Amino acid sequence: MTCLRDDFGEKRQPTGDVRFAAGGWEAFWEENERCFAPFSTAKPRVPVLVELGDDWILDRMGADYRRYYLDFDYQQEVRQACAAEVRKAIGLILKPKVDFASLLHGSIYGGEIVYPEDSTPWLKPIVQTTADIRRLIERMERTDPLQAGIVPWFLDCYAKLGVPYRWRILHDPTAVHGPATIAGFLCGITEFMMFLYDVPDLMQELMSLIARVTVTYSKAMRQRTGAPSTGVGLFDDVAGLLSPRLFEHFCLPVYQYIFTELARGPDDERFVHNDANVAHLLPFLNGLGVTGINPDPVTDPLEIRRQMPRTVIYGCVPPLLLKDGTPAEVRASARRSIEMLGGDGGLVLTAAGSINLGTPYENIQALCEAADRYGRYEDGQLAAREG
Repeated sequence: MTCLRDDFGEKRQPTGDVRFAAGGWEAFWEENERCFAPFSTAKPRVPVLVELGDDWILDRMGADYRRYYLDFDYQQEVRQACAAEVRKAIGLILKPKVDFASLLHGSIYGGEIVYPEDSTPWLKPIVQTTADIRRLIERMERTDPLQAGIVPWFLDCYAKLGVPYRWRILHDPTAVHGPATIAGFLCGITEFMMFLYDVPDLMQELMSLIARVTVTYSKAMRQRTGAPSTGVGLFDDVAGLLSPRLFEHFCLPVYQYIFTELARGPDDERFVHNDANVAHLLPFLNGLGVTGINPDPVTDPLEIRRQMPRTVIYGCVPPLLLKDGTPAEVRASARRSIEMLGGDGGLVLTAAGSINLGTPYENIQALCEAADRYGRYEDGQLAAREG
């Protein structure tokens, strides 16, 4: 594949801690799998989560964006080439996956998908008027989510993949978009916000529809793919744009329904990703029994811990620092996160948001080095290993 980069480049060549230079990566990631027990210090260290999304892969490999999303064989060739490079660079195994950007769930409502030449796909809004909302509600009541949008394509590609996913709560079908984000897909963000004020009763009907469709979709996808039947990751950046009053009125009932239907058990995971400013939503999320949160890089992590004392925090290194900072700056930021939040075993060290495209290997290595140096537990306490 001539379009793919096969060199690391001088700037991106991993350097740093000698423990990772000669076979240490395999031991690091093997140990990492034993570090995720929530709020336990009876584990080796603070865990690290490195999720390299499709935008990172496409940028790293210099691949054709449009072809990547429309040609399954090409997509898997790109992913396999990237997986080989990632494993060589940082020892991480990039698991098999079908990439669909962030549109799989949202596409079932009927919006046209735009496939740009140089960026990830997006959905055109389909609601401009209140009449559009009423027609959408009527249509979706009769829609089979497994036959709508790009879901049939995903299921065909999933069958071709022929290998099981390594299911995490961060991946579809165990993950869904939250109601505000779905409504943003449908209406566009500005129109969505205006509709909340102009036609609140009709918008409440729409949000109720989104709740029902989300649960129906998720249950059907899990059954078809063999994904875990319980636990859910809810991704809802747009909710951070809502005031507490609007969130409570329009979104909170939807969250409650989704969690009740998809994460009913006492040990079921209720994960929320919101990398808009989430501070004003923390009391609601705590009341919902959220077990894990990947928040924005602005909200004070100590305030999250104060308001959500039994929620695992996935953070808190700012994504742009992880992308553009020096390895020393990344290590320092990660160390601060560990010292603030790692003592009770309730931290997963990662970006506060997503790992942005262009994030270099040496900064991902620095993140791991910080966990290895500063996040170890001895006798139930953090014990930094200097040098």
